[in-house]
Amino acid sequence: MFLKRHKIKNGPKVLFPLILCLVFLISCDGFGDDQDGNYEDVDCNNLHVGLLTSNTDIVKTEVNKLLVDLYPIKTDEDKFGQKNNLDILIKKLNKQCNNLSAELICYACIKTNPPQSEILIKTDSLGIPIERIIDISTPDNAVLQCVSVH
Repeated sequence: MFLKRHKIKNGPKVLFPLILCLVFLISCDGFGDDQDGNYEDVDCNNLHVGLLTSNTDIVKTEVNKLLVDLYPIKTDEDKFGQKNNLDILIKKLNKQCNNLSAELICYACIKTNPPQSEILIKTDSLGIPIERIIDISTPDNAVLQCVSVH
């Protein structure tokens, strides 16, 4: 109807690409996000329990969900290529889990092979402040991995 009224000769040829572009833009999940959309949601309640009980298996399971797409990018300033990835992990934890606060303690500071980094997690249990440290394996050739909590 619109096409006849306005006498657009190539209406279907024009509308099809336009509709296709619109469908593509609508279907893009996380369109415009800053590198924090391609991960499985962490179960913050489960992570909280794991942190409170110092259960390494639970903490590893939840934290590693956020690490699957964080591959190292080496630079002259970062020989392991993981500093930015640790910052992204901390951002994801703080964004998704409002019942905890994460901050970097040190980067590649534990001299293991590969080196490990430490992240401080602050939370509470019935109003009592709780602090835990998670150790993150920081390889220069693979994604980060949570290895322990203490």
